[in-house]
Amino acid sequence: MTTVPEQDWHYSGTSWCSPLGTCLLSCCCPCVLYGRIRHRSKNAGNMVNYSTFNGDCLAFTGVSCLGVPFILSMISRGDMRAKYHLSGSTAKDCLCAFCCLHCDIAQQDKEVTYREAERRPLMTQPVTEAGMEYKPQEQQPQFHQG
Repeated sequence: MTTVPEQDWHYSGTSWCSPLGTCLLSCCCPCVLYGRIRHRSKNAGNMVNYSTFNGDCLAFTGVSCLGVPFILSMISRGDMRAKYHLSGSTAKDCLCAFCCLHCDIAQQDKEVTYREAERRPLMTQPVTEAGMEYKPQEQQPQFHQG
C-alpha cells in the first residue's frame, strides 16, 4: 500500500489579510466564508449553484449562537487536511480554530481555492513543441498505367 506524503499548507495562517475581501468576510461574516469553503470543498471548486446563505453557513451561525463556532472550523480543517494530504494534527486544528478563528477560516478559504484549482484539468489547448507539429506528406506523382 502506498501512502501519499503530507504537504505543507500553501498559505500560512498569518497571511489572512490578503485579499482584502477574504479578510473582511472572515471578520464580519465568518458564516458566509465558512459556507463558501464547504461548498468549494464538496463540489471540486465548482461554484455553480452556490448560495451565500447555504446550509453550512446556517450551521455555523447556529453553533456561533452557542458560543463555539471554532468546532465547525476545526472539523473543516481536519477534513481539508485529509482530502489534500496536508500536514498538521487534530490538536493543531483545534488550536488554530480556537485561538484565531478569523485567520483560520481565511486560510482555509484560500487553501481550498488553490487546491481545487490545482486539481482542475487544464482547460486550454496544449502548446506544441518544435518538431511536434503535423506536416502532411507530399503527394507522390501518380504513374500512368498502361
